[in-house]
Amino acid sequence: METLIINIPEKKSALVKQLLKELGVTIDSASKTKKSKTPNTLTKQTIEDARNGKGLSDPITDVASFVKSI
Repeated sequence: METLIINIPEKKSALVKQLLKELGVTIDSASKTKKSKTPNTLTKQTIEDARNGKGLSDPITDVASFVKSI
């Protein structure tokens, strides 16, 4: 199975959906605001660094320490 994401003008969406249904294609309508929840490589590395305390001279262990640091 292959997944394709295509943008269809609203005026043509009903026609395209009908055509795809006739072809036996499964349709998953997604809004433009729907975003991937999978972090990208930089985010993954940043999370890993934070978990390992990398980049912090004094790791923040509680809210009071954080507030004091800013």
